[in-house]
Parts: sequence; structure tokens; C-alpha cells
Amino acid sequence: MKGLLLFSADQLWIKQTTEGPSWLFDVDPLAFDLAEPLSVPTEAGEGVFAAESAEAPVPGAERMRLRTLFDLVAPQRYAQVGLASQLLHWRRVHRFCGACGMPLQRHATERAMICPACSHIAYPRINPVVITLISRDDRILLAHKAGGVLPFWSLVAGFVEAHETLEQAVAREIAEEVGLRVTNIRYASSQPWPFPNNLMFGFTAEYESGEITPDGVEIAEAGWFGRDDLPPIPSRVSIARRMIDAFFAST
Repeated sequence: MKGLLLFSADQLWIKQTTEGPSWLFDVDPLAFDLAEPLSVPTEAGEGVFAAESAEAPVPGAERMRLRTLFDLVAPQRYAQVGLASQLLHWRRVHRFCGACGMPLQRHATERAMICPACSHIAYPRINPVVITLISRDDRILLAHKAGGVLPFWSLVAGFVEAHETLEQAVAREIAEEVGLRVTNIRYASSQPWPFPNNLMFGFTAEYESGEITPDGVEIAEAGWFGRDDLPPIPSRVSIARRMIDAFFAST
């Protein structure tokens, strides 16, 4: 049996069952122009693949956005979908060599694309992002994104820049986005975030000085909150929510 996850743009084809959403279909991946193995196929060619299709794989299938699915299933189940989404995005944007422009080919022994002309190798891209729980006594800093895109408040986060440590990125992002200085920066945990290819590095930090000054570009408003006056916060599957829950469980 060939297990196939099928995407339509940024949505996943699913079939609703009594046990929840199902997304593995018994369809031959060779029927699709772009198919990527998630695991090493057997000699018979069986395995789990990801592919793209504008058409439903079976009657009754429907499309679901990954962020919606994120809140419906356990992290262990969602990991397979996240991997598939990231790998398809990588294949989609790495069709040609970034060095000389020639069409890329599949690497013979690695999960990579290689240029037959200049031997440039393109691995799946991962963007490092730091996300930080800032505490001040028994309260934490929560911020609301500018633009009103997300309906909840969350932790300050941002991309790591070139030649920057994760800790330096934490301090810089907090200073830039909310105008605060922090101390005692410590790593907490990490989480893949396939939107489209981020890896979230969670940190904790303590308030040192400064007044909250949202930058107005990334952050619209921010404030200090305790366990009894929390605004809407992310779902329990996200690293931000896990860090928030862990903080209040220990205070």
C-alpha cells in the first residue's frame, strides 16, 4: 500500500471519519508531477509520500488548512503533515539552481537537490525563529500582532539574523518589537512550524528595564498579564501556549 498525503496549494485533502480527520490515501504517487517520499520506500515502492493535486483523491474528500488541522489532532499526528508540507514547499521553490540557473536533479544518496552543471546542493530549508516568554515577577508579557491577522495574544518572536546567536536574537527582537531589555535568557524547548518552514526555539527571559513600546509594525499592543487576567492566547498545540502554561504551573 502506498500512503499518500495530497495538498492543494496550502490546504490538505482529508476525509472525515468517526476517529477524526484522515489524510492517507491509497494512491500511486507516480500519478503526480511532484511527489516527495516522507520515508524510505521499500523495494516494492511502498511507503508514505506527499504530492499536490487540485482534484479530490476520493469522493467526499475536502480541503483543510493546516492551521485548522493543527488544533484538531495531537502533535504526533500533525508531525507527519507538517513534514509533508515543508518538503513539498522545498521542492516547489528549488526547481532551479540558485547559483547558475540550471534545472536541479534529485541527489542520489541524500534528501537534497543537486545541480548537474555546477554541483550546487540545495537541502530542505529551515528558518530559525526565537520565541520568548518574558516574566516580571508573577506576570508575563503578551503581545498582539499588528494588522489584526491573529485573534489572540502571544509571545514575542522573530527570525534569527545572519551571524547571530539565538540569545542575541532574543534580546534584539524584544528590544526592537516592544522596547524592553531582558536578562537571564535561557533555552526552554523547540517546535517545528511548517508555515512554511520554520523551527521555533523557545526561550524564557526576565524583565530587566524599559517601558513597553510596541513598534507598530510587528506588534500593535503589548502588556503584562497574570494568570487571572489573560487575554485570548494560542491553542494548546503551539509552543507559545505550552510555555505560558508551564510558567503559570510553576508559580
